[in-house]
Formats: sequence, C-alpha cells, structure tokens
Amino acid sequence: MRTILFKDIRIVLIFGVVLLDIIGIGIIFPIIPDLLKDVGIPQNASAAFWGGLLSSSYAFMQFVFSPTLGALSDIFGRRPVLLIASLLLALDYLVMGFAETIFILFIGRIIGGLAGGTISTATAYLADISEAKDKKKNFAIIGAAFGLGFILGPVIGGLIGEINVRAPFFLSAFLSFLNFFLCLLLLPETLKLSAKNNFQIKKLNPFLNLSFVFKVPLFKGLFFCFFLIAFANTVYPAIWSFWGREVFGWSSGMIGFTLACYGFLLFIVQAFVIRLKFFDNLPTKKLTVFSLTCGIIALFSFGLVRVELLVFFIIPIAALSEMVNPTLKAFMSNEISEKEQGLLQGILNSIVGLTSVIGPISMSYVFSLGASHSSIFYNPGAPFLFAGFLFLTSLIFIRRFLS
Repeated sequence: MRTILFKDIRIVLIFGVVLLDIIGIGIIFPIIPDLLKDVGIPQNASAAFWGGLLSSSYAFMQFVFSPTLGALSDIFGRRPVLLIASLLLALDYLVMGFAETIFILFIGRIIGGLAGGTISTATAYLADISEAKDKKKNFAIIGAAFGLGFILGPVIGGLIGEINVRAPFFLSAFLSFLNFFLCLLLLPETLKLSAKNNFQIKKLNPFLNLSFVFKVPLFKGLFFCFFLIAFANTVYPAIWSFWGREVFGWSSGMIGFTLACYGFLLFIVQAFVIRLKFFDNLPTKKLTVFSLTCGIIALFSFGLVRVELLVFFIIPIAALSEMVNPTLKAFMSNEISEKEQGLLQGILNSIVGLTSVIGPISMSYVFSLGASHSSIFYNPGAPFLFAGFLFLTSLIFIRRFLS
C-alpha cells in the first residue's frame, strides 16, 4: 500500500511540474505582439513574421536536441535533466523579460529550445514508475497538464500583461524556479543504477540520437504515423483564430472562449475519460483506431461546418482524438528496454518540434489558398480537410503496424 501511495504522489508531482511548465509557456502568448513592439517592431504584419520566427527557432532547437536530452536522462537520470531544464527555462524567460532587441529575444528562445526536455523527461519518469498496463493512462497525465495549462496560462498572461508587458516573463521565470525546487526537494530519482547507460561522447551527437528512428523496424512505421498525427494537430494553433474570423466573424473573446473549451475538454479526456474501464480495457489497436476515427470525423467536420452552434458539438469529438498520443507512447515504451526510455521520449518530442516548425507554415499556406476569394474552390476550412487526410493516412498505416 505504501508503494502505491508513493507512486501516486510522484505522478501528482510530475503533473504539477508539467502544469507549471505549460502555464509558464502559455503566460507569454498574449503579450508577444506588445513585446515585439517594445523592442522596435511596431507593425502588426512584421510582428507576426518575427513572432513566427521566434516560435520556429524554439521548435527547431527542440527538434535537434530533445533526443540528446533524452539520452542524457538515460545516463545520468531523470531528476538532473529536469533540474537543468527548469533552470534553463527560467534563464530563457529572464533573458526575454530584460531583452531590448530582437536579437536578444532569439537568444532567449534558443536557450528555451535547448531546455525543451521537460516534457519528454517527465514522460520517461512516468515510464520508470508505471507498470506496462498503466502507462497509457499515466502518460495521459501529460496531456491533462497541457489542457489545463493552456487554459490558465493565457488568461494569467493577458491579465498581468495589461499591467506591464514584461511582467508575464518574470512570472514564468518564477514558475520555472518553483519547478526547480519542487524537483530538488520532493522528486526522487526513478532510474535504477542498473538501468543507467554508460556515458559516451557520441551520445552528445544529436543526429546520431535521431538515427534511433531507423534502428527498430516496428518503430519506423509508428514514428511516421506519430509524425502525421502531430503534423495534423498543428492546424489548431496555426489557423483556428483566422478560420473562426473568416467563417463565423468571431471576436478575439470568442476565439479565446472556444480554445478554452477545447483545453478544458482535453483535460477531462486525458485526466478522466481515458481511465474509464471501457477505454482502459481496449487493446492498443482498437483504442488507437477509435481515437483516429474521432479525429477524422472532427477535422472533416471543421472543414465543412458553416453553422456556429455545430462547432461546440464537434469540439468534444476532437478532444477524444487526443487519446491517441498516450496510447501510442505507451505501446512504444513497452516495446523497448528501460535503458532507452528517455531517448524514445526525446525522439517523440523531437518529432513534435519538427512539426511545430513546418506545420504552421504549411497550414497557413493551405488556408491562404482556401480562403482566397479568387480561389476556384473557396473553402476557409481547407486546412482542416488537409489535416483530416493526414489522420486518415495515419489510420491506414497504423492498422498494419499494430497487432
């Protein structure tokens, strides 16, 4: 009984660590335009361009270095990587909070991207303390933290940003320092000494670590499917606000409300629904197919819907599709040794980083084509149809790869 309770405490702590991390990221979203104006980029169009470059630089660094951080956590343990990542994120926010030029902002984002191992290392931590049958629902804790964090973060950031444009960055830095002390004082190491890998210089080579994608035959297909799913999901942050304004004439408040609805339902699905006996007992293949089918229905519906009320009936279906990520992560985690858990989660985080670079550009381009009134087939929902096709492709392939 004591062991089970201790594990539960560690899961709660990991949830808290990831939640604080996501809130810290979300806090700065609403004030990026004002910050760019503060460093000498006043025009909205230029600010959007530079804001996109800042996001892409962060995502690119995650793509390159997440596998290395994962490999290092397999060598030195999860706790040291979480501690260092928290400190680097705090430094990132402080640099951005004090930045006077766009160049300094880029330095901050690069530091933040280097520290992007919090999520993957936290997932590896959960893999260490979870039985094979529990990994799926325990990994969903990360998604629940995402959903709740992206509700609370922007709200807090928007309110504090009204007082001072730099204040949200210093609050994010404080939360990162809080994360550091949570990990330092309360979070024990989970990687057993016998499971640690020996240190080798080549483990610092990010491209060698990325080659892990091609070493496990089964994973080649699953990584490809994971990439398609992550790529498709970039449609929401990339074009939701533009699509809502074009199709329904939504205000900023309405856009924020609908995103908050999605975030809340994401939290419910990941924290509670996936733990229901019906879903918990479903085999990996059936739950993955169910989740992807929900995603296909939701994405094609968003692409075609013209009645505002129907959007609120589609959002819950879209939220159910989010069960696919923890399910796939749990399956892959159970297929490899405990000595490679950090590297695996780093690779998956790297894939998400790659899609965060190319996804928004691709989805925005598809939207510009579909929303152009000179287009032969005018349809602002074209990016959702494209994303639905990516989900459908993933479903076709994944039925072959999962037994």
